[in-house]
Amino acid sequence: MRKKFNLKLFAITCCLGLFSSCTEEKINTDQSEGERITTEEQYNANIFAGTSLEIFYYWNKEISNDLSKLNPETNTDPITTVNEIRYHEGDTEVDKWTMLTDDFESFNSSLEGVTTTYGYQPITYLLDESTGQCVSAVAYVYQDSPAEKAGLKRGDIIYAIDGKPLTVNNYTDLFYSSQITLSLATYDATINMIVPTEQTVTMQAVEMYENPILCHKTIDLGNGNKIGYLAYSSFDLNSIPELIEICKGFKAEGIKKLVLDLRYNGGGYVITENVLASMFAPQEAVDAKAVFEKEDYNELLTASGWSSVTRFTTTFDYESVGLNISTEGANIGLEHIYALISGNTASASEALIGGLMPYMPTTVIGEQSHGKYCTGIPLSSTELYEMMEKRVPNAIKNWGIYVMISIYMNSENETPCMPNGLTPDIKATDDPMQPVQLGDENEALLRVALEKEGKQYPETNALSRSIIPWQKVKGQPQKANFGKRILLPAADRPITFKK
Repeated sequence: MRKKFNLKLFAITCCLGLFSSCTEEKINTDQSEGERITTEEQYNANIFAGTSLEIFYYWNKEISNDLSKLNPETNTDPITTVNEIRYHEGDTEVDKWTMLTDDFESFNSSLEGVTTTYGYQPITYLLDESTGQCVSAVAYVYQDSPAEKAGLKRGDIIYAIDGKPLTVNNYTDLFYSSQITLSLATYDATINMIVPTEQTVTMQAVEMYENPILCHKTIDLGNGNKIGYLAYSSFDLNSIPELIEICKGFKAEGIKKLVLDLRYNGGGYVITENVLASMFAPQEAVDAKAVFEKEDYNELLTASGWSSVTRFTTTFDYESVGLNISTEGANIGLEHIYALISGNTASASEALIGGLMPYMPTTVIGEQSHGKYCTGIPLSSTELYEMMEKRVPNAIKNWGIYVMISIYMNSENETPCMPNGLTPDIKATDDPMQPVQLGDENEALLRVALEKEGKQYPETNALSRSIIPWQKVKGQPQKANFGKRILLPAADRPITFKK
């Protein structure tokens, strides 16, 4: 599905010329003396970025003085400048997510789950700080991916790439190379050592859709007690129809409790979040169209009539992304949710959990989540210029910006993940080094939830848990949607700018 910021939404009643006049004024007043040093692309990218931030950015007032740094005459690096001026308090980056891009088409494709990839998620650990030696554990693989076809699975450990030891200098090849040969190992918890094997795996990266539905199943705990399990890695749009069918299946099986595994889910589309909420919340809340979430926008968007309230519903009609779907008959009838989280849980994942908390018992298991409490929109240069009734300059036709436009809250005006993430009710550590697959009743985090539901684990059958003494490598590559909660404006949300 093509994500597009629908310009039909913008009923600009009295100031169609406001943006162009403001931009011209900005250019005339901010330019420094002397000759222009920017290229045509840099010049127009500065104008595009500054105008977008001035109109849509949640903290537009707070950064107003810094917008002059996007001087089209002199600023040769608008991408870095946007990163520098996005809102911070002292040395603390309040906004870590607003970003300008010169390849909006690839950005959009990545958000849709289409990317050139091996189709797996390695998590890399530093073994020896002095040598930089690392190992990487496979957390999961995507269906029909090169990784799955090569036989990789959760718990596989990588200790070498193309015959060379895995280190802090080459571990990004696990993500960004086009072809790779991996040497595998196992972890022996009894001696706390990585033990190389003879096995090697060779893969060729391909462009593919990574289906974020990693696993779903019903677990029978005995005595008629059944619990659902859903592992979901990204709130994309393409997975919505399958999610609806999964929830209808849970409902048919009489599931009343659900383990929602979002430990690797870095966010995605608000639409998908709302669809899931309508199927997870109590039916009476959906029937009453109760408030699920609220958004707080800047003064300009608020005065323009942007609605701050999202209600539970069963009808989702978004022409801009070709989505017209109903969740009628898919409400599971849940009475309790166990949410599995980690530091990789962010944004739409945190919002979904927080939005459901006022309506049902929610037990959060795992590690502190990421803490992404604001919402953004992907806006292309073409869309902004169309809004100004101007032709986009050829030099920036593929530019765009992901800009934070709101802070979200639940129906009780709370943002549980703000500022530092959701705090688990039960602390537990994700352990991808154990060769136990997602959905297996012995998997570390799922096991905690099932124990809370009364499942007994005989000591003789309990897996020894690895106590990983190594630290995860910082700056590990993340999926394009990590930390992103993406809003597509509803058709009844006009913008009317008044002087």
